[in-house]
Amino acid sequence: MYDLVIVGAGPAGATAAVVATRLGLRTLVVDRFKPPREKPCGGGLTPRTWKMLERLGIEYHWYGECREVRVKVADIRYTHRGEPIRVTRRPEFDKALLEQSHAEFVVDKIVKVEGGRAVGEKGVYEGAVVVGADGANSVVARSLGEPPPSSKTHAIAFMSIADGSLGDLCVIDFDFAHEETGGVGYAWAFTLGDRGADVGIGVGWGPWMDLRRPLAKWAESLGLKAGEVMGHPLSLGSLRRLGRGNVILAGEAAGFVDASTGEGIYYAVATGALAAQAAYVALKVRNNPGEAEAVYRQLARPYVEEIRKSRLISRLLGAFGYNKRVARLVGPSLVRLYKMLTSGEATYGPLLIKPKILR
Repeated sequence: MYDLVIVGAGPAGATAAVVATRLGLRTLVVDRFKPPREKPCGGGLTPRTWKMLERLGIEYHWYGECREVRVKVADIRYTHRGEPIRVTRRPEFDKALLEQSHAEFVVDKIVKVEGGRAVGEKGVYEGAVVVGADGANSVVARSLGEPPPSSKTHAIAFMSIADGSLGDLCVIDFDFAHEETGGVGYAWAFTLGDRGADVGIGVGWGPWMDLRRPLAKWAESLGLKAGEVMGHPLSLGSLRRLGRGNVILAGEAAGFVDASTGEGIYYAVATGALAAQAAYVALKVRNNPGEAEAVYRQLARPYVEEIRKSRLISRLLGAFGYNKRVARLVGPSLVRLYKMLTSGEATYGPLLIKPKILR
């Protein structure tokens, strides 16, 4: 039996593995695919994200730095400069984190989790503690009774690696219109230096749509040429339960995604590290793996509050298609808010308590 079985080898699972092995826990990571694997993701590491990685002593590589960020909200456009958003590629990023963990790894598709048993198509993996870090469509979460993704809790993101150059520019459009769905969404374009750009759009959950054309148009508007298009579910900051007993949910599996900005890697790294620490405390300090979720819930409380408050702001502004009247009222402060959040200068708590930020 392992001390810790981690389901999912993305940023949350890989970070959990890094921290767990450093704490001396015998750790197994199980995923359907072994990194590197392409995953739809903007790849942006905000300042607070790469600072956290550096504090954890985790090495990573990035291909471009966004030193100029252009943001569009409703009909309003702003540009700001500050600490750079570093842009990575998920295949290389996930692989680097997993390799630094030195954890054991098995390729298998987990179909359910029963207590400390992760049941896969090829075998059963037993751990004193199990961490579900298997993303928005989490099997581990469903094993705990959580519902599958729906229009109330999730959106769909589509991305492509485009040819061309953005220099040191990132573009974020919170009010991206697309004819194919008759609605609005969220669009991004992050520089990858001389490797092109990561471009994508997020739209509301619904019947499968062919969004290759609007994504191509979005890329063309920036002087880029989109490549292969990939899609996946994206949480809208709807928190699930954090686990039960000796089972913990981390990252997007638990709903840790900022509902107003779409930022997910930061919360994946943070909660992955906390999940490993909670497992260690439950196993080595309290000698009771059944207390893992309770310890984790206490450690993750600040991040839970962050996500809940991001959801409030998202509802105010209108997720994936901002309320134009509200957006115009708050004006440039939206960009100031985004800059302060991603840099780590502030959290949602003080921003909601001090409404002058939104003046």
